This record gives sequence, structure tokens and C-alpha cells, in this order.
Amino acid sequence: MSILDVLDTDDFEQLTLVRDPESGIRSAVAVHDTTMGPSLGGVRMRAYPTHDDAVRDALALARAMTVKSALAGLDLGGGKSVIDAEPTASNKARFLPVHARHIASLGGRYVPGADMGTDASDMEVLAKHVPVVSSRRAPSPFTARGVFRAVGATLEWAGERDLAGRRVAVQGLGKVGRALVTLLRRAGASVVVADVDDARVREARDTAGAVPVGADEILTADVDVLCPCAAGGVLTADVLAGLRARAVVSGANNPLATPGQAALLRERGVVYVPDFVANAGGVIACEAEVHGSDDGVDTKIEAIGVTAVEILDAAAARGTDTLTVAEEIARERLAARAAARPAFPAVP
Repeated sequence: MSILDVLDTDDFEQLTLVRDPESGIRSAVAVHDTTMGPSLGGVRMRAYPTHDDAVRDALALARAMTVKSALAGLDLGGGKSVIDAEPTASNKARFLPVHARHIASLGGRYVPGADMGTDASDMEVLAKHVPVVSSRRAPSPFTARGVFRAVGATLEWAGERDLAGRRVAVQGLGKVGRALVTLLRRAGASVVVADVDDARVREARDTAGAVPVGADEILTADVDVLCPCAAGGVLTADVLAGLRARAVVSGANNPLATPGQAALLRERGVVYVPDFVANAGGVIACEAEVHGSDDGVDTKIEAIGVTAVEILDAAAARGTDTLTVAEEIARERLAARAAARPAFPAVP
């Protein structure tokens, strides 16, 4: 499917491709939907195999942000942007100001935040050009709290009283994965971890008591819950064939290699909490930052567990997969808001 087909199929509002001969930047800003409010999503910076891959990633992540915000009950739409380059200091110095100026030209339809390859200090750079920026405080601890709450709620739904003694695999020890390991260990869970960075693995072992396993073993480890917390698309057909986890609760965005694999998980009896439900803590914190108030943040993060259980219950009752149920609920909420008022135009 071509990029134009993706835009038409998912009714994307806008895709901006950024080019600047002087800096050499190649980036994209995807605005999926502004029905609920301005589109909010992180600025991802990584070197992609091809630039088409970069644009496709922006589109998939923007769509996921629409669903995530709708399910979390936020007044935000879905957007995302990617800078197709290694997140080195020199690349950031060249590319971030240019990218920021193009974001500013959208008139508030897209609110950027931190994501893979960017952090709070990078958002300060963007804030020199963009009137509304999120993630000037790190969203990852809030994301980890939401995933932790979803893990606990999933186990409770499956008949387990608490996390104590349960085995959880955390794949990827970036900002979210490291924070999640700490929360899980404090709750008494046994945690196995893997990351391509050996230093991160040693830190998780030495400071949190996590058990290292090989990067090629983590996704098929014999555990109660698998928590992918690295890049998306890791749950491939080969991984699913060897999957031994009873449940999958993802900190990473878009962990399924294809949407149809949600049905395969159901057929195998694996409980799957969609990523945009489990990892909504970060966008909840970002909404609070945009509005200048933390009122309700804790309540909304706690509600992630409630939402997960509602989706699990509905999928079980209907005999379908959780991804289908979650997306239908999000579409219903978007349709109700669209009927009440027009799409969000811009931030003044």
C-alpha cells in the first residue's frame, strides 16, 4: 500500500514533508485527526532504512495517538513527527530548529513532545519557535506508571491477586522500560530484561535485581506478562509462533507487526492489551502540561487499568480480539465529538 493510499484509508487530515537544502533535513509531520483537540505526539528521531519507512512510521504513530487520546478521555487529537537521522548532537543542532519552524507553520494543529531519540532539552529548542510544546518534563515515568497499572489490572482480570511472584519480561530498557522495571520489582514481581545496550542491562540487574536474558530470548521467555518497551513491530509471525507469555502489555507503540496478529493472539489464548491503552500515561501527562494543570493526572493514569479491563471484558463477551474492540470504542467517541462540534482548527 502506498503512502497516499494510507492517507486515504485512514482519513488523515494532513501530512507535511519537510525539506531544507541548507540543513539537509528530511522529516515529516503527520496530523491524523483533530476532532477531539489539537493533535499531540512526539518528535521521533532515528535513522530509518528508507525515507518511506520514516513517513510510514509517522503515519502509523499519529493514528495510534488519535486512538490513545480518545480512549484516555483526553481533549487531544493524534499526530506525530519524525526526523530521519541519527539523534546525535550535531544532527539535533542542525535539524531541530528547522523542524520546529515547520511545526510552527501548522498554526497549532500539531503539538510536539519528546519521543524516541529526543528528550526534554530538545523540547526547549522547539519551544523557541513553537508556541505550545509538551514533554518539557519527561513523560516516560508517567508512561511507565500506566503500563504498570495495565499489567496489574490484566493479571487481576486473569485471576491473579497481585504482582508478587509473577514473572514479567521487559524488552528494551530505555526511559520507559527502566522505570517500569523499578515499579515491577517494588511490587514483588520477578523481572527478566534484555536490551541491545549491555550497560542498561547491567544497571537493571545491579540496581533493581532484574535477571538478564539474551535479546533473542526475551520475546519468547516463559513469563506471565511480556512488556515490549523498545521499537514497534517486534511481535512478528515468528515471535508469535514461539510466544510463551500468557499476556502482552506493551510500553512500545505499535508492537504488532500487522494488526491481524491481535486475532492470532486471541486464538492462542494470549491476553493482549492494546499498546495505545497501556502506554497512555505519557500523553495524559502531556495534556496536563499543555493545559498548565496536573489536576486529574493520577486519576486518569489509574483509569488505564479500568479501561483495559473494560476492553478485555467486551472482547471476551463478543468473541473478538481486543484491538478491534478498542478501535471501535475510539471511533464511537470520535463520532460523538464530531457530531457535537467541528474539528479543532488551531491553537490561537
